[in-house]
Amino acid sequence: MSQKNIFYLEFDDSTITKLFIFEKYVENWLPVFLKQQKDYIYIFDFFAGAGYDSKGNPGSPIRILKQIVNHHSNISNNTKINLFFNEYEEKYFENLQSNCDDYIKKYPFIDNIVNIKYYNEDFKNIFERLKNTIGKYPSLVFMDQFGVKYSNHISEFEKFDTTDFLFFISSSYLKRFAETTEFKNTLELTEEDIEKFENTPYKLIHEATIQFLKERLSPNSQLRLYPFSIRKGSNIYGLIFGSKHPLAVDKFLYIVWKINPNNGKANYDIYNDKEKRQPNLFPKLVGKTTIQLFQESFKDKILNGTIQTNKDAYYYTIEKGNIPIHAIEVLRILKKDGIINYNGSPLINYDNVVKKGRIIKYEKNKD
Repeated sequence: MSQKNIFYLEFDDSTITKLFIFEKYVENWLPVFLKQQKDYIYIFDFFAGAGYDSKGNPGSPIRILKQIVNHHSNISNNTKINLFFNEYEEKYFENLQSNCDDYIKKYPFIDNIVNIKYYNEDFKNIFERLKNTIGKYPSLVFMDQFGVKYSNHISEFEKFDTTDFLFFISSSYLKRFAETTEFKNTLELTEEDIEKFENTPYKLIHEATIQFLKERLSPNSQLRLYPFSIRKGSNIYGLIFGSKHPLAVDKFLYIVWKINPNNGKANYDIYNDKEKRQPNLFPKLVGKTTIQLFQESFKDKILNGTIQTNKDAYYYTIEKGNIPIHAIEVLRILKKDGIINYNGSPLINYDNVVKKGRIIKYEKNKD
């Protein structure tokens, strides 16, 4: 690592969390397109940083290169991975280039696989220049320290094909500064929007941000947005994951539910699930956990006929930000209790529903 990098601050726990999620997604995303032997794969990092922090912890560019190294044996000779790394700060930009170049020198076998283009530009300028390139080939976009004022760019991603993205956004700023002229004008906030943000509990502000952004997508948009809230000191930040493809959503949800098996939505107890699981003399007053609430709604959809097949079940589950095991548990209980019947296993997963098209029906038993 370049010795010039000593000015860069050590990553805190929240930064490590978001970088971990991003790297795990890259780890799961790359093989999908490597198996298809695409001619090109694009990864964009618009706020790339210096490559490492002051303690040598890798930032997003090095984590991307690490995953390419890990998967290099599966990369066809015809596949080239184009990396677009942008860093606006000149002092970080110099280190970004040297740190990435030094990393590749340690693994020369990826030199003919990877092509890195470095940019030292303001986000708005570089995004305008590169946005016609995004989605031309399978694309992954990462925007770290993505200012709230840029969040209106999310609607641009409705136009991109074969593109997934992860944004890191300072959601708590919307609660604190929604009434300022800059925020009002940039995000076209109405008085109703401002009131919603002001009345949202602080720990839920990232979820309110996601809802605000969803409402600004076109009515028939195929783009799906998912939150992961991150507490950093007294502030609430968060990741926004977006994709049009169910496999991408599936992979992201498995990652975040593994990080927090209580809610899959935050690096803290966002819905007080721990408290709700504690023994209580008056359980009805405590409320349901995140998983229990989903399972109750899922059960209701099965019983009222809204969900009739494993395809219905799969898409409802990921739409609600849950993972299939939570739905499978409900189906198994309903079958065991003689309420419904189906052949074999519930088959709620991407491979069966989408890839193989194996559709089964859940039949309600007559009383």
